[in-house]
Amino acid sequence: MIPGARSQNPPDDMSSVSITPALEAETERLLSRRTRDIRFSPEMVRAYRKKDWPQRSKIARAWMVWVGLISIAFVPISYLLAPDFLWLTTAVSGLLVPALHGCAYLVWRKPRSAAVEGLSLLLLMNSVMIAYASLAVAAGGSDYERFLTCIVYVNTIAIVVFNVDYVWSLSLMICSIGIFFGFEAFNPAIDIEEAIGTSAFFAIGIFAATIARKTQSILAQKAFLMSLRNQYRSEALKSANHQLEILATRDPLTGLGNRRSATDLIGKIWRDATIPKPCIAFIMADIDLFKRLNDTAGHAAGDDCIRRVAKTIEQSLRLDKDAVFRYGGEEFLIVLAHASPDLAWTLAERIRSAVEALAIVNPGIHPEDGSAGVVTISLGVAFAQEDAAPEVVAKWADDALYDAKRCGRNTVFLSNPHAAADGTHHAQPGGAPPGHSATNSSKMMA
Repeated sequence: MIPGARSQNPPDDMSSVSITPALEAETERLLSRRTRDIRFSPEMVRAYRKKDWPQRSKIARAWMVWVGLISIAFVPISYLLAPDFLWLTTAVSGLLVPALHGCAYLVWRKPRSAAVEGLSLLLLMNSVMIAYASLAVAAGGSDYERFLTCIVYVNTIAIVVFNVDYVWSLSLMICSIGIFFGFEAFNPAIDIEEAIGTSAFFAIGIFAATIARKTQSILAQKAFLMSLRNQYRSEALKSANHQLEILATRDPLTGLGNRRSATDLIGKIWRDATIPKPCIAFIMADIDLFKRLNDTAGHAAGDDCIRRVAKTIEQSLRLDKDAVFRYGGEEFLIVLAHASPDLAWTLAERIRSAVEALAIVNPGIHPEDGSAGVVTISLGVAFAQEDAAPEVVAKWADDALYDAKRCGRNTVFLSNPHAAADGTHHAQPGGAPPGHSATNSSKMMA
């Protein structure tokens, strides 16, 4: 297949999820405000949660695994702290807490709603806190305060680590302080005033963690907005560059490749060691008496003629193997790879007859010109040689084309393949390949 040739298969759509104009407008509006005033719309929230889910879920599931393992590892340590309650410690720290974290792990394996994520965190941490607080009550003494303090500390870390909506972080803070105060109030080692003071002290710390979590969330949202803006600006730049590339390599009238893209393709073919040079053919094609059509029918009719002829040439070629370019005003270049003289002539004759069959009226042609008064095309075919540069082969094809013009137009001419041997160039009328009879040659003269 020639690079750049027509393909029967549509290109794969590799584009990412498109950014809607509403998201783009909201991004610009939010980034123009102060960071603390960022408030997402429902559509933006969905986009943010979708983008943030992989990181959010990995952090949450890592917490479940490590806290579960640490809780199991706490069982032998608790033997040193409260040896009389080893069975209870084993039940709570070795079985119940890992089981709770395992259930939460299952919840966080796939995307859920914000409410499910927040509720799962709230139920998990409150259940763990109540379990360890009950262990503290059973242990009594100095272990009572120690267990309660440790679990409040764990809940404080959870508030900072879990990226859930602020309302759920705030709910976890309130529940943690409420549970702590409820168990502290029944601690026989301290009075109610001390329980209130201790609870207030921890409330300040856990509230600070909640504010820190909120700040992290706002900054993460702003970073998301920045990445979103970079994404749609990058997409816009890509689109603009693509349009520029099309303008630079495509003919706007016909949609065919232009002379620059022809040069690029020919260079690739010439460097391709899998394509023998004698199997590369150039066909130069030129619409006959086109200037007369332009002068008599107008430029609009001329443009329409070029478009129709270009489409006809493109449809006459082999899919995925050949390429056609608009080489000049009404001139086209067809590049064939893995071609033989028979094949090149067959394609050129197919193009010639197909253009004539369009029956595009050329009002500038007079009866004395010996024509039926319709648009025709002349073609010159030349094959590459090992020691010939692409420019030389193009000149051979061009010379063959003008030989066709001089012999009456609406004709296919094949360049003499031995032209380089004697330093001269000749074209064979009718372009008959070796082995063709004189009858076949005369048929190629339109």
